[in-house]
Amino acid sequence: MSSKENDIRRYLQEKYDADSVKKKLETYSNAANMPLFDSQHPIEVKVQIRPDNRIKPALFKPDLEQPGHYLAHPQTIRAMRKDLFMGGEDFVDLEVIVQCHSCQQNLDLQFWKCCPYCEAELKID
Repeated sequence: MSSKENDIRRYLQEKYDADSVKKKLETYSNAANMPLFDSQHPIEVKVQIRPDNRIKPALFKPDLEQPGHYLAHPQTIRAMRKDLFMGGEDFVDLEVIVQCHSCQQNLDLQFWKCCPYCEAELKID
């Protein structure tokens, strides 16, 4: 793992919110000395997710009634981060795995605001 990746992971473990992550990524460049994260030309992708109590927490299923849409438990939808960062070849993996102190599930902070299984606050040790 490169020092850039280690630096970003350390930063994410200390402070994980969309604005802070975006500001930190904007300070890095790739091997061609180009910005690693191009905030001037963002691509916005909207995913439609409908609540369905029949779906187990932390899971998403394709919506057969509306192709291209998904179904998820309302608890899962509440726990989801609404802003996710995606990138190309030279993009750093933003994974930060934490264990929920309540239900012991391992979760990636880049996707969840709280635990999608039990809705407990996710604490970084």
